[in-house]
Order: sequence, then structure tokens, then C-alpha cells
Amino acid sequence: MMKRLCYIGIATKCSLSSGFTTQTKTTTHRLLFQTTRMMMATSNNNLVTIPDAITAHKQNSKHIKFIDGSWHMPVGDNPRNGRAEFISGPRIPGAFYYDIDDIAPVMGSDDNPKKLPHMKPSSKMFASAMDQMGILPSDTLFVYATNDCAFYHRAYWTLRSCGHDPALVKLVQGSLDEWKECGGELEEGQLGEEDERLFRMSDLGWEEKTPTYQVMSDNEDVVVVDMDQVLDIVNQKDTADAVIVDARSAGRFVGTAPEPRPGLRGGHMPGALNVPFTDLLDADDKTKFRPMDEVRDIFIKAGISPDASNRKVVCSCGSGVTAAALAIGLEECGLRNK
Repeated sequence: MMKRLCYIGIATKCSLSSGFTTQTKTTTHRLLFQTTRMMMATSNNNLVTIPDAITAHKQNSKHIKFIDGSWHMPVGDNPRNGRAEFISGPRIPGAFYYDIDDIAPVMGSDDNPKKLPHMKPSSKMFASAMDQMGILPSDTLFVYATNDCAFYHRAYWTLRSCGHDPALVKLVQGSLDEWKECGGELEEGQLGEEDERLFRMSDLGWEEKTPTYQVMSDNEDVVVVDMDQVLDIVNQKDTADAVIVDARSAGRFVGTAPEPRPGLRGGHMPGALNVPFTDLLDADDKTKFRPMDEVRDIFIKAGISPDASNRKVVCSCGSGVTAAALAIGLEECGLRNK
């Protein structure tokens, strides 16, 4: 039996205490939810090395596609921008860029009235984006990132959770520098504005078209939790059938470090556990996970039961990006399985 990962962006009136200042106000959460329905979990082995990815790329198969999933936190005086770096290069030849901010419900639209960034796209929007990239449901997708990018896990998670066969989506472990060192081909130079890879969903007229890409299934009712479910977990405390795991830094978790975005409160949901997503990544290369036995130990020491039948897991973060790294780590280390 399966357990599923899911994502939801929530903006609603709520009152929380212990970690948050007790008050009623509009609070925004992005959650990844993992429902466990199996007694034992095994790793999926969807992480691939650079040499293996290069071997796949050299096959020149029309059924193997490379996707740049790079994204960076838009904070600071001169933040990196994944889309801009894809345009300027270098990039893997033939790769497309998966823009989690563009392939998402428009802020202020009926699908996103709370104006939240990079929300999970509808099945139709996702399928339309797949059509634009020439991706078929039978294609194997290799998701990679530019050097020192710690946030590409969200693109990988979105591709799998929106309906592409999870077994056919791979997460490349390693940077473009390593790709080049290992003999991988790179495409240099600036892309022109007319390049088909630089599409914007708003220019496609996808709402009025019927996509040809067929998602595996529409599990929205199964894979999405709402605020009431989250509050039930918080209010039921130790008797809840799920545990919340927060991917933010320890300082943000306890409220001693400032939030990177204005207007967000520090602290955490009562009863939540803290596993900073950076703890799961290689200290010398953020495009790689640490060895999975170490990842497993980190989760267990934080309070995640090694018994997969014990409790469901809700992975939470600040804006719906870094929680994906927790969800992937839980799968790949064998503690939870999709």
C-alpha cells in the first residue's frame, strides 16, 4: 500500500500559541504532507550520480529529458536567479528550465486568492507545461541544479507529485562543475528571447486548450491537507496521527533569528519537530544529500519514528520550497515511502 506526498499553501485566520505569539491574524503556511499506509518503507533510489546522469545524456534518447530545477531565495542585495542563470548559461544541452514561480497559479487568481508564491499547479496547468517542454508521460526526467543550489528539490518534488511517474523522475546529485569535470557536455552562451525553452505560462493560452500530456492521476483529495487538518494535528498534540517537521533553521524555528521575508512571525507550530533541511545536505556541495544512513539518523534523532506505521509526517517550511528536501530525504533514507 502507498503513502503519498502532498503540498498545500494555506492563508487563513487562526490562533496559535507556544512558539508563535498567541494572536489571531492571517498566517501563511506551505506544507508537504506524507500519508503513511504501509508497515515497512524502502528507499526509492531516485538519486543519481553525475557519471550516471552523463551516461544517460549521451544516449541521445528522445525519451530522456534534462530539467534545470534551480531556484534561489529572493532575498539580499543581489540574490541569484535560477531562470536568469539558465538563460546566461552554462546549461546541459537540450535541457529545459522548470520555473516553480511561473508554473504556478497566478497570484490573486481564483486558484490563488491569497497571492501565495510558487503554489502547486493544477493538473491542467502542469500538463500544459509538460506539453510545452515536449515531455511525454513515458519520459525519464533528470532534474539538476546549478552550482551550490540548495533549492532544486522543489522542482523534482513538483514533477513527481503533479502526475509524472515518480519512478521516472531522477534527482541528479552534483553540480555543473562536477558534470564538466566528469566529461559532461555543456551548452554555453546566452539564450535568445525567442528560444522555446523560455516560455511563460501567461503566453501560452493554456486555459483555453486541452493538453495532450496525461497525468498519472488526480489525487488532489488524497494528497492535500487543509488548515483544519493541520490545526487538528497541533491541537491533538501527542495523540495526533501525524507529526509536523519544520525544515527551517534552528534560529527561525525557535524565533531567535529573523525571517527572511517581511511580515512573517518567528517561532513554530506547537509540537513541531525541527530538522533544518541544510543538515541533510553535503556541507561541501548543496546539490548532494549526505549519505542516507546519516540522513536517517538525523530524522530519528529529531523524533521521527523508524516505524513507518507510527505517524504520518507533515513537512513544513517558510515558503513551500525547502520542505521538499525533507520529503525526499524521508523517502530516500527509507523512513517513509511514496
